[in-house]
Amino acid sequence: MKSEKIMYKLFLIFIVLGISLYAQDSLALLKKVQNNSALYMSYKQQNFVCKPYGIETVEELLERSDVNSSCKNFLNEFRKQHPKEKVFAAYFLHKQQLYSVSDIKQRCLLHLSTGYSYSEALLEKGYARVLPDYTFTDVILKYRFTRAVKRAKINKAGLWSDMKVRDCFLRPITK
Repeated sequence: MKSEKIMYKLFLIFIVLGISLYAQDSLALLKKVQNNSALYMSYKQQNFVCKPYGIETVEELLERSDVNSSCKNFLNEFRKQHPKEKVFAAYFLHKQQLYSVSDIKQRCLLHLSTGYSYSEALLEKGYARVLPDYTFTDVILKYRFTRAVKRAKINKAGLWSDMKVRDCFLRPITK
């Protein structure tokens, strides 16, 4: 009886947290995949670019002006050795499919049917990092992203497979 009450309370907490997490979701159509960090979508006939929430992809890091040339060389070599990284979004997501998305801090949290987000999938594959100075307003997302990174580290996935790349990728952002 006591354990049933505890389970019921935990279930209610989970429901409340889940509702608050997805309260502002919209269904958007994936029109085109440019790369892992730029998904072209449409909502109510309005087109927009979905950039994954809370993370920075390899593409975004390569585009940054504050990344030194040796790190860019390491990252480009990594991309040659891991050709699936470049086409992950095109392989993983499906064009002309509806996805549940949330707009958070001018970024897009794209929810997958598996219960994960696209950002988590990139983190787990080692193709992205959580921004070091990023402040999560949602503790559940912060926890889920931390767990995805931990799984990538354990499996030595993506950037976690090469120390030079990892060190460049995880270098703090200079302002």
